[in-house]
Amino acid sequence: MQDTMTFGAATHVGLVRPKNEDSHAVLQPSNGYHGALVIADGMGGHRRGELASRVAVDYVCQQLGCLIQDEPPQLDRIAEALGRIIEKANVKVYLSSLSEDKNQGMGTTLTVAVFLPGHLCLGHIGDCRAYLLHSGELLQLTVDHTLVQELVDAGEISADASRQHPNRHVLTRALGVPDYMQPDISEHTLAAGDRLLLCSDGLHSLVDDDEILSQMQQAPSPGQLADSLVGLALTLGGEDNITVLTAFV
Repeated sequence: MQDTMTFGAATHVGLVRPKNEDSHAVLQPSNGYHGALVIADGMGGHRRGELASRVAVDYVCQQLGCLIQDEPPQLDRIAEALGRIIEKANVKVYLSSLSEDKNQGMGTTLTVAVFLPGHLCLGHIGDCRAYLLHSGELLQLTVDHTLVQELVDAGEISADASRQHPNRHVLTRALGVPDYMQPDISEHTLAAGDRLLLCSDGLHSLVDDDEILSQMQQAPSPGQLADSLVGLALTLGGEDNITVLTAFV
């Protein structure tokens, strides 16, 4: 008997920002695929961030819909196709930024999870994150494309110090630029009982990994997990838009 996926999603503007610049989508299982999750965070401080994130999510969903209908669920082919889709999403966002003066400078992060039988294919640019709970261990599947992550990787600051660094929101990679933008593409094995979380930095900048692990272990359903994590971020200040997508195998 094949494993099945169940999904949850929750988003909130937060307690500080005037509008929600996050966008997301959940694609249900179809044609041998086990569904997909898409999350984007319009770049804070840039004009029309909410438009940038929506353009990226809408384009990815459209292309994934075509992919699911036309391509068999083979991991290597899907990984290659997902990379191309995200590269073209960058072009879409950039062209949208040129369409009106008020759109100039807009950009967005993007993280996409495509579920196949027994596997997960991830595409990622920016600082949304993907976490996997497997056999009681929490694994961060994505690497933040931020200035502070580069400082952590270079050993100049600690991971704990990065959470309070004044430049923690400065991105080194995002969609909406005229240059070629290569996403991180990764492939992962899934097993029965695994739980996946995609979230914007409005969650992981406030809620530490130990608390995320605890919530992922205890939640009875993906919908309740998404709601509880958003609620927790709000109790900790809700400094940014908060979006959480969840999937249980």
